[in-house]
Amino acid sequence: MSNTRLYKTIDVSGDLLPYRIAAHAPTAFMVMQATGPTDKLIGTSDELGKQSNGRVDIAMSDIPEVESGAAIAAGDPLTADAEGRAVKATATGQHIIGFAFAAASGEGEIIDYIYAPGLMAVGA
Repeated sequence: MSNTRLYKTIDVSGDLLPYRIAAHAPTAFMVMQATGPTDKLIGTSDELGKQSNGRVDIAMSDIPEVESGAAIAAGDPLTADAEGRAVKATATGQHIIGFAFAAASGEGEIIDYIYAPGLMAVGA
């Protein structure tokens, strides 16, 4: 069960689906759906994703939710796949959004994660 106290409403560049990882867009003060582990990750979209007004609520604290893109074990460091879903980060220098709080048996599951953006220092 998600527990997030901080959401930031931000303009979106392109589409951003629900429970996907968001990254900084090239335009200042905008986000986009993440496309991989080299993107500068900022948070995750809520259950609505991009709204009709072109804005999105991005979870940026505590224990938000994210959609899995593969099997994930609790405690795995999480980065983005090509569709903005969470996958295990495995290489030094990959951007991470945090750590899995729950496991996922495969893609398409909504799981809780501990929000802790940063860079992988060593491969997992």
